[in-house]
Amino acid sequence: MFNTNISSNTNVYGLSLKARSLSHVVAEPDHNRFLVGTNALKEENEVCLLEYREQEGVKCLSILPHPHEIWSITSSSFDANQFFTVYNTGSEFKSSLWEINTDNQNSLKELFELKDTQQPHQGMIKPILCDPSGSKDYVVSLDDSNIRVWSGIDNSSPTVLKNFGQNLTKLSVGCINSNISNQLATANDNNIRIWDIKSGKETHTFDKAHSGYIRDIDFNPNKKYNILSAGDDGKLKIWDTRHPKEPVKIFAGHNHWIWNAKFNKHHDQLIITSSSDNTVKLWNLYSLSSAISTSNSDESDNTTQQQNENTNNKPTGKKNKRNEDQLIKIYEEHEDSVYNISWSTSNFQFASLSYDGRLVMNDVPKEYSDILSY
Repeated sequence: MFNTNISSNTNVYGLSLKARSLSHVVAEPDHNRFLVGTNALKEENEVCLLEYREQEGVKCLSILPHPHEIWSITSSSFDANQFFTVYNTGSEFKSSLWEINTDNQNSLKELFELKDTQQPHQGMIKPILCDPSGSKDYVVSLDDSNIRVWSGIDNSSPTVLKNFGQNLTKLSVGCINSNISNQLATANDNNIRIWDIKSGKETHTFDKAHSGYIRDIDFNPNKKYNILSAGDDGKLKIWDTRHPKEPVKIFAGHNHWIWNAKFNKHHDQLIITSSSDNTVKLWNLYSLSSAISTSNSDESDNTTQQQNENTNNKPTGKKNKRNEDQLIKIYEEHEDSVYNISWSTSNFQFASLSYDGRLVMNDVPKEYSDILSY
């Protein structure tokens, strides 16, 4: 393991193995900590616990041996020392909950495997979804064709509470709406579907939402009806779940596949995307953000109308960058496909991870962060 600082506002940490898994430690609000999982086919793999400090850069706190190649990692929303991994044993994909040994910071304890004995996972298991409220009530797992809701997370034998979506193919990713109780979104191939977790019933469908495979979706943390999607067509799209026929905003995002796209949890007009074109991009989406909603008395106004009003009203005087929907910056520190990105505890910092094992910390440009810090 090695650490390299490139400049005062760009910090790079290099892993000795290939990697594609990154997760912000959400249950540790006082520190900028991340978990990175390695993806070596024939070597012993590991989970690295990293911490970023502005004046000191990126530091490795622990290197935790992990069996098998790690395909995704999800930090627990209810315990900073616990996390889920999805890993390939060579014959099948499995997912387990692990705990960092408090007596020995360089060792892991497997608490349990998410194992459905009646109907085993089929194909690749996608990143595990925790309840965004931080409760242990349930987690959600997706494989190539099934959605499972698990209960009993606080003991050693979790059980499948509900299994649905059996007729789907090419499930790729899911996300849970933190603003609407029991609402789950999934992507399969180039379609998006909204589900009620309790009933297992589909409530909305976005058919052919993209021209290619969808690789990420994310609910707006502050506007309950907005969700973004991104994928192999290189486009970033924003949708209103009440009006699924057409997106309310499209950005021609990247020159190749978009692997990840994430709303900023505090300032939802900021979105980051990462791609196989080796870049990370930062976007400003003011017209559909909660920032503009605060000036409207009716929160239920259709987002399409908000967008049109913002577009048609000609600005007067000096332009305010915060009020423009646009690409803010392209980050080009990576030399390989950027498989994962994550916002940090700090509102204006984020991490990105490329397949060559390079983790990069970056900041939102000061001219934007200063405007938004109000």
